[in-house]
Amino acid sequence: LRLWQAQGRPASASDRVADALIGARAYQLFTYAGASRYLDGEPPGPESSLNKVFWSEYDIALHETALDLLGAEGESADTDWAEGYVFSLAGPVYAGTNEIQRDIIAERLLGLPKGRR
Repeated sequence: LRLWQAQGRPASASDRVADALIGARAYQLFTYAGASRYLDGEPPGPESSLNKVFWSEYDIALHETALDLLGAEGESADTDWAEGYVFSLAGPVYAGTNEIQRDIIAERLLGLPKGRR
């Protein structure tokens, strides 16, 4: 939000900035819910797969929005946003690929049968 404001609040990015703010709040609330369950003695469950998939895709979108707001200078390898973007691309792979996480979600949360979908 601060970056969008600093760039003169371009209307072309307002929907993406709103999505970023909503995504940040959703992630925060989901994480709080998971931490509360853990503090109540519940082990982490398949819901953590939802969190991983959401975060890894959100992280890329957030960095892409920031780079678009910054323009050509934002894509310089010396900026925190550019470095963050490159790191975010690993998100869908590390800690179990998003494809595997989606299988866990389908089978353990949605109760769908195993196998090709």
